[in-house]
Amino acid sequence: MMAVFYLYAWFFTNLLVFYTYGGAMPFMYALGVIFFGLSYLVWKFLSICFYRKTYGFDDEIPLYSVKLMKYALFCHLAMIIFMYTDKRVLTPPDYDVEIHYRPQTETAGEFFSSRFSTPAYVLILLYAVCLCIGYCIYRCIVMPIVWWYQAEQARIKAKIEDDQEEEVQDPEHAEFAIQVSENFSDDIYKELNIVFLRDLYIRSKKEYEQFRTMINSISYDVHKLSDEYAKNSKKILKMRIQIIEDTIDVHLNLIGGLEQYMDRTYLFKLAVLDLNEERLRHKDGKCLRMNDLTQSFYIYEQREYQQAKFILNRIDRELLELDQTERKNPVYC
Repeated sequence: MMAVFYLYAWFFTNLLVFYTYGGAMPFMYALGVIFFGLSYLVWKFLSICFYRKTYGFDDEIPLYSVKLMKYALFCHLAMIIFMYTDKRVLTPPDYDVEIHYRPQTETAGEFFSSRFSTPAYVLILLYAVCLCIGYCIYRCIVMPIVWWYQAEQARIKAKIEDDQEEEVQDPEHAEFAIQVSENFSDDIYKELNIVFLRDLYIRSKKEYEQFRTMINSISYDVHKLSDEYAKNSKKILKMRIQIIEDTIDVHLNLIGGLEQYMDRTYLFKLAVLDLNEERLRHKDGKCLRMNDLTQSFYIYEQREYQQAKFILNRIDRELLELDQTERKNPVYC
């Protein structure tokens, strides 16, 4: 397992070292290029060929690291000011013993006045201060203005697009919009063929029963799945079954069989709909329009696996204690 926290801490430590001492020792920049170039190749090789997938290693850490890199520049500027204004390192012409052996009781004003006593040293200080002030202006004034301008442009663009959708002037565009609205469907369950709707109903019942059994027996990690989230998930699974049952009742009502089979199970109702599928297509042209290839997201739902699918459905029904529907006696509405 890759220790990501160590890797990033090690990266920032070396970055601060190169930036801190690079001003006085320019060769540190060349060493930094060599160091980070080799580190990239080595860690890329280790990440692919040696380390396992680690936790906490996603795009959030690199983006956060980029935001922290600017603090290395401030350390760089502070160290440059400290090094370039040290008269004991860059000896001025008037350097003497008194300057070298400074009294320990001098005030901060005397210290800085003696440190920035030449125009060259004052220029270095002004350069660093101007960069800091410029960054504060950019961060506190320029960036909010740019953000507000981009948000305003996005709002204006969205309003223009909404107005264009409301006022369609092109006749061909209007005709195309009408055709799209006629073919549009906001209920995917009504578009499924009956054989696939039955499989989805059985699978939904099975998933609900398994999840309910897991909740009742508390056979899960409460730290990963809280009680509130478990109740919400159970409600969602129950709602999915209810939506499918409502779709079955709507289909059955179209062919006039809802009142006749009101007290029968939904598997029996699905068998009735399967035998009257063509009548259902004639009653409502906006249902059962999804083709078999689109619905075959599961291998046992394809028609080539009818026998295997029949056995699987039979096992699922017996596990769920659902009523069996005999297909030998067809029921027509």
